[in-house]
Amino acid sequence: MKINLRIKDWSLRHKIILHVFVIGALASLFLTFLYLSAQNNIIQIFNRRQTELAGSFIQCNLTYLMSSGRQADIPLALKRMAGSTYIQKVRILDKKGQIQHSSDESEKGIAISGDEFEKFGSFDWNEDTQKIYPFHDSGLSQSFIAVRNETSCHSCHDPNQKINGILELQLEDTKINHLLERNRIKSAVVALVALVVFIFIVLRLFEKIINKPLSKLREEMKKVRIGNLDVRVEAKKNDEIGELTHSFNLMVEDLNEARMKIENLHNHQMEKASHLASLGELAAGLAHEIKNPIAGIKSSLEIIYQKTPSENPEKKIFLEILNQTDRIYMIIQDLLSYAKPKPLSRELVDINHTISRALKLARPQIKDKEIDIDFRPLSGDAVFLLDENKIQEVILNLILNSITAIEKTGKITIILSEKKKLAITVKDTGNGIQREHLSKVFSPFFTTSRKGTGLGLSICKRIIEEHNGSIQVYSHLGKGTEFIIKIPTVKKGIV
Repeated sequence: MKINLRIKDWSLRHKIILHVFVIGALASLFLTFLYLSAQNNIIQIFNRRQTELAGSFIQCNLTYLMSSGRQADIPLALKRMAGSTYIQKVRILDKKGQIQHSSDESEKGIAISGDEFEKFGSFDWNEDTQKIYPFHDSGLSQSFIAVRNETSCHSCHDPNQKINGILELQLEDTKINHLLERNRIKSAVVALVALVVFIFIVLRLFEKIINKPLSKLREEMKKVRIGNLDVRVEAKKNDEIGELTHSFNLMVEDLNEARMKIENLHNHQMEKASHLASLGELAAGLAHEIKNPIAGIKSSLEIIYQKTPSENPEKKIFLEILNQTDRIYMIIQDLLSYAKPKPLSRELVDINHTISRALKLARPQIKDKEIDIDFRPLSGDAVFLLDENKIQEVILNLILNSITAIEKTGKITIILSEKKKLAITVKDTGNGIQREHLSKVFSPFFTTSRKGTGLGLSICKRIIEEHNGSIQVYSHLGKGTEFIIKIPTVKKGIV
């Protein structure tokens, strides 16, 4: 079984267990440290007082023997004192570390060892108060006590010196160390048990307060995901989990309401689409039937117009009839193109040449307007796999729209570029499009022009999408409009 060591990928339960364990372990270690430190301080104070009592007792005995002139009895007295249950050794040292008297008579007159002398050297001989310097070794507590030069000692010692010597005591503290070791083990066991109990209590609280309500919410969310929006979760408490449960219920209610609205809208749109499809088929049939008679009427009117003398006032009427007939024919042609589009016929085409042809067809429509057309073609290889006629139809439609949008003077800019896609930008300085109309410009039959059919831009959008591309429009009222076409670059090297 592979263990995931990425903590951010762990479940909430595992993260809480880790944090509780770390916090509990740190707290246990800290409390154990405080407890053992307190015990160690107590034992040190006990050893210090024990040393002070023993030292005072020995000094009193030595002072008594010295003042009584019984200096010869000092070794025997020291030996008897060292025979007690906790005093291991008693020695009296001079300033140079020489042993003057000892409970072990064989040590008299020799110097103390290097380690002991290092401890002994830390003693301040100028101190006139009694000091204790404990040095702990295994099983023993070694102390050095300053023997002050009391008035009763002046008979044997120089009254001007403050300290007569150093009393060294080695006390047995094995039992105390054993007691401390047992307490350390007990404290470690108590800390471990407390940690386990703490983790268990926290996990039980987590399971009851957090995990169980969240698990219930998770199960209900699974039902919502598969489409059941009738689920509800009872909020038993007013805490954060209760607020989350209440929010979940509100969310499900909103989703249920939104689904009902979407279903109603979908049914309405399906009915509308079915109705439009029927109308489209009917309109396509009627347009096809009307197209030929209109063509005949147009031809007849052109003959009548040509044969009518120019001074005849009816010739203007015939010209207007011809213009309206052309408009009817154009509407029918757009309707047929929209209702029954031809399939794409891709071939390798020079996009620069295609745009130039569209511009050539559009220039006669400028008429009496002063419009500057700026075409920026692609440099280098500009051959792509496209339906040339349909792309030309799109560009021509956009240019004609720009010409219509410019009232008298303006500029139309056509820019070609290629990065990951072929981009065609057509922008003008015309009247622009109102913001509320921008989302509708590609909808069928939507137009703001009295002469338009409302099918041109929708046909453009469909052609670009057939090329797996996209077309977007940006416009500001009174400043102009910009169309950006992007088509995936399928070039001749791929064919």
